[in-house]
This record gives sequence, C-alpha cells and structure tokens, in this order.
Amino acid sequence: MISIIIPLHNETGILRENVSRLEKRLDDSGKDYEILLAEDGSTDQTPEIARSLASRNPRIRLIITKKRLGRGLSLSNAIAAAQGGIVVYMDADLATDLSHLPEIIREIENGSDIATGSRLLPGSIVSGRNMLRELASKSYNLLLRLLFRTKVRDHQCGFKAFRKSSVLQLLKDVRDTHWFWDSELLLLAQARGLKVSEIPVNWTDRKESGVRLHADIIYMGLAALKLRLSIRRKI
Repeated sequence: MISIIIPLHNETGILRENVSRLEKRLDDSGKDYEILLAEDGSTDQTPEIARSLASRNPRIRLIITKKRLGRGLSLSNAIAAAQGGIVVYMDADLATDLSHLPEIIREIENGSDIATGSRLLPGSIVSGRNMLRELASKSYNLLLRLLFRTKVRDHQCGFKAFRKSSVLQLLKDVRDTHWFWDSELLLLAQARGLKVSEIPVNWTDRKESGVRLHADIIYMGLAALKLRLSIRRKI
C-alpha cells in the first residue's frame, strides 16, 4: 500500500478540488493506496471539508488536531499513523506536478530510504516564484551544503517519499516541529547512512507561501547552526 499524506492548515479554497485531482491520479495508477489528511489546527472550514471528503471515500483518513502542532510534528504523526510501507507527502496546493508521483515512488521501490523532489536540479522547471524567494531558497540550501556537506540540492521541497521502516526511528530524533523539519530529517538521514535520492520536478507556485520570508529564513538558518553543533550527539 502507498500512503499519501497532505498536511493541512487553512486550505479551504483548494482542498476539495486538489484531493479530487489526487484521487483520480491514484485510481488511474491501479495501486492500493490511502490518503491521510493531516489537519493541523486550522481556523477556517478545512476540518469540515476534510470530514466531508473522508465520508465519501473510505480510502481517505483524517488526522485532526484542534491545537496547532506545527507542520513538521503533524507530518511526523501522520507518517507514524500511515498503513503503507511507502509514504509520500505533498503540499496541499499540489505545487509539484502529479506526474512525478510514480517516479518518486519508484525511487523508494528501487532502494532509496528517502526521495525528495528538487527545484534546484538540472531539468527542474519552476514557475511563478518571485526572484526574492528564489534567491532565499538557493542561499539557504547553499548554507546547508557548507555546514553539512549534504548532497541534497533542495531540502525544503514539499514533495517527499519515505520507506516507513527506515524513517520511524529517525523521526524520534527530529526536534524541529515546523519548517526546518524537512531539512533536519534529510540531514540526519544522510548522517546515519540512509540512502537519500533527489529527482528534478516541475513546480508551480500556486499560492502565497506560508513561509514568512525574513523571519522564517532566519529561524531556519539558526536551526541549521544549532543542528550543526549537536548532530554528532545524535548519530
């Protein structure tokens, strides 16, 4: 079984249509699947819409929290609850083209423990992203490569697949609960010898990012420095 996780926070405007798009793609694939809607303390109608979607399709399961946990902790909980041996997560706006879904699943089937989409590899196509955010992303990923000698080019792309048995123990050691979660998970995975692969993707900025550019970039940079100082104790 393939488990697909969609983290949700205030996604009223896009949730119904995008889940329907994902369902069609999965139905056409012929694979056994489940969709986990990991709702994280929304203040709009997202929980009600998620319940409505689950009521019409037994393959959709809900994980709803009344108090916001943070995107990272919400994803960790959803991965632990997933029934599939391969777990994929994608952002609710489906910014990464769904045509890449079979490809990222194959990366896990072919031996990777974690596979991630990349907007920074040759062959990637990025649309609709303003220059300031593009510069911030490249600078942040350069910082990680300098600090950790990581081979991953794009740590923050919201399109990743996991071999559940490989990452469960790792999740217990990931300390960040929000935006730095992706980076910390990939960095710890590489430090512990897990196989991490990366694929170029077609990515379109479909809505204003939840990242507050200045504040969150500073927070992620400081989190990276803190991890660099402590990572030897986690290996």
